[in-house]
Amino acid sequence: MKSIGLISICVICLGVVGCIGRASERPVSATGLTPTEWAALSRPGPSHKVLAPFVGEWNVRMAFWSSPNAKPETSTGTSSISWVLGQRFLQEKFSGTAGGDSFEGMGIMGYDNASKVFKTVWVDSLNTAMAMAAGRFFAERNTFELTSQLYDPLLSREKTVRSTIQFTSNDSYIFSMIDESPEGREFKSLEMEYTRKAG
Repeated sequence: MKSIGLISICVICLGVVGCIGRASERPVSATGLTPTEWAALSRPGPSHKVLAPFVGEWNVRMAFWSSPNAKPETSTGTSSISWVLGQRFLQEKFSGTAGGDSFEGMGIMGYDNASKVFKTVWVDSLNTAMAMAAGRFFAERNTFELTSQLYDPLLSREKTVRSTIQFTSNDSYIFSMIDESPEGREFKSLEMEYTRKAG
């Protein structure tokens, strides 16, 4: 019975995929989306073009604050950002130093046509956590505003972290992170200034 059930599910799934590829406008899901609407959700759209200025090779200057009153620790790095998966997502590969040690990071950023928000995922060589954020782009300020829920081992709970990405020109942008101290005070914990490499 279990095998028959799995086979039936596979047949149904294949049937739905087949319907998506047809010209028919019959609804193909419980929500009533047509094949054309499904196809539109799967393709890069106008909001993906907002991400195009990120593509390139970058020099990065970083400043990190461990607490509201701490002096910043500074370092430098390089970043390579490119389109992947048919220009649906940006992939960043970062290399630099942090606290005197080598540091590597990887990021994915894209626009979710269904939820209509920009989303990011970040992982690096300094921890085992995956940082995920979501937010909007404000064209009048040329700025992305993102929010994430991160688990803080010092607080033994999740906390809200805000970040912004502001383009200051076609060849420079600044990533800033607003963190929460154990006392509940907001403070800027990270600033990364990206400058496009010449040539």
